Amino acid sequence: MKKISAFILFVLCSLTSFANEYTDTLTVTVNGESSTQQTTISVTKGEDGKYTLSLNNFCLEVVEPDSSVTRLGVGNIVLADREGITIDGITSITYNDDLQITNGDDPAIELWMGPLLGAVPIAMEARFNDTKLYCEIHINLMDLLGQLIDVYFGAEPQPSAGIRPFTTSTSASQSVFDLQGRKVTEPTKGIYIINGKKVIR
Repeated sequence: MKKISAFILFVLCSLTSFANEYTDTLTVTVNGESSTQQTTISVTKGEDGKYTLSLNNFCLEVVEPDSSVTRLGVGNIVLADREGITIDGITSITYNDDLQITNGDDPAIELWMGPLLGAVPIAMEARFNDTKLYCEIHINLMDLLGQLIDVYFGAEPQPSAGIRPFTTSTSASQSVFDLQGRKVTEPTKGIYIINGKKVIR
């Protein structure tokens, strides 16, 4: 039995060239109302070089008038088989399309509403290295439930030791776009396309 378990572990390790779990603060804003919780997001990289990001058992936490907290189950948000761009030791992945949220497996949650919604519009951006993950997830449920859900996780990873991010001042003549091709007038931290080149700010 031990030999079989060791073999299975060997096979799983050989199929995954990167696997990490990040536990940090998750800030959830629903129509302007925010709450925070601790959670874990996992990132794996398959032998094909593509990444999978998983936020499992995602819940909305609602503070009741008596100060108790009700957890509303959303489900598993899994962004699978995405290409990553690595610059200075920081890998970035993005997504902007419809996504099916699946059932979670937390026994304390009786109903997961995500699967009932069908495919929903989700914009996601993640940046990570071995120790830190920053992730934004924006779920547009305006047509279905009249809600916009904005999720922010973790802290920005730092470039590899000895490597400093290239910065540039933006003048009016420069064109700045995000990785989805949208023009940005006031870029903050992140990866942008400036005059046709990828730049970390």
